Amino acid sequence: MAWSRGAAHLTAAMLLGHAVACRADAAGPAKTLTRLHDPVVVSTAELASVADHSTASFRLYRVDKGQLFPIPLQFDARDDHGDVVVDDTDEFLFDDNDELVFMAKDTGDRALADHWPGGCDSVLEIAVVDPLHGEQGWAYLVHFPGAPPPPAAEHYVSFDRAANQARSSFYEVDYARARNFYTGMRVTHAAGGNDTNLIRQTRMRGSPTLSLLFKDFTFEFTEQSSIVAIDGVRVGPVRAVRRVRLSIDLGPLFPDLPNGTVYTYHYFSSYVTPARIGFPWIVLKTLHAFQFEDVIDFDPRVMPMTYWDGANREGLALAVQNGERVETGADHDWWVHSGEAGTILHAFMIPEQWRQWGIARGTVLKNGRGGTDGDSRRFEEPLYEAGYSLLHMTNLREARTYDLLQADIVLPRPYRPGDETEPMAMLRAPLRTEVRRLR
Repeated sequence: MAWSRGAAHLTAAMLLGHAVACRADAAGPAKTLTRLHDPVVVSTAELASVADHSTASFRLYRVDKGQLFPIPLQFDARDDHGDVVVDDTDEFLFDDNDELVFMAKDTGDRALADHWPGGCDSVLEIAVVDPLHGEQGWAYLVHFPGAPPPPAAEHYVSFDRAANQARSSFYEVDYARARNFYTGMRVTHAAGGNDTNLIRQTRMRGSPTLSLLFKDFTFEFTEQSSIVAIDGVRVGPVRAVRRVRLSIDLGPLFPDLPNGTVYTYHYFSSYVTPARIGFPWIVLKTLHAFQFEDVIDFDPRVMPMTYWDGANREGLALAVQNGERVETGADHDWWVHSGEAGTILHAFMIPEQWRQWGIARGTVLKNGRGGTDGDSRRFEEPLYEAGYSLLHMTNLREARTYDLLQADIVLPRPYRPGDETEPMAMLRAPLRTEVRRLR
């Protein structure tokens, strides 16, 4: 989405807000919340005090200088298994299992006066609270028993099924067909980039060794081993949800194993992929060694860039052979690359138990020449890779399912030390919500 078009939508939304707004004569506390990237996800169980559960009957507003302005909202249905319902109608009757979604940046001041758009019969106040500092912003969910006013015009993200591409005003991301990796990653001019594809593709390399019957068996897999079937895509004003069935081909002994459902949630400045991975007891008992890397293979044409992470905070120049020392074994949960093509922060969250057991997210940084294993055609090409390794996985102690999360967050300016604080707060200290009925 071009910035000019996004700006036009925003202007239209503001004009629309003036058309339906009523003045709030008594000004409430001003918004102090500064989170830019965070979505706000409210369980519809918290909206139970409203009798009508038709999603079409609601609009969401913020207060700014005593005026009400409509802001984008989205209702997503989840089925009895907790899966997002994709490829279905935008309007439905919500129950306690569904979600209301909007962006924290769209919250406003608190309203004290009871002046709401004509024709509404109920109002819910949603306070959004930063648990780190207590900063707050407010949004107001308003119900209309008759025809509601037009919604906010802005749509933050789209998904092109034919091109297999997610787009927002901040980025474009291309998915490989039938596989679980990216083939394109662009930062737009609106977010400080130049719309150039940063990557050749993302890559994954894994090699578990199991000790069975007094003999070691090593299995190797790459991103090409991932098999994806798209279940569907749900696109709303706030986010696009891509749901796929994923399996990993480890060869004839373990066909299509492991497998499960994987989501990617695309928001205006970020895309987030939570994952649940199960480790059966037989793996814990037989796992003798484990090597794993998840990296971005950068296009040499976007060099030079600079790399930072939680273990290498001074910054490391890519495309410069200067012998800089890289800390590769210290655990860290974020890394950043920044250059003329834009700035993206990448995060990888693992269970706290793993860290307590000594499992670590190490640094992978390849800066120079050398091909990818098994691909002799690229052996003499420039190779610039960065990402994560998983270290000490043999320390895993409990056989069960674990939650992991990967996130990519576009930063709208060249990186400066400390710029990771706000986007990482989204993952380390999620926003809290408090819902209160006003009318």
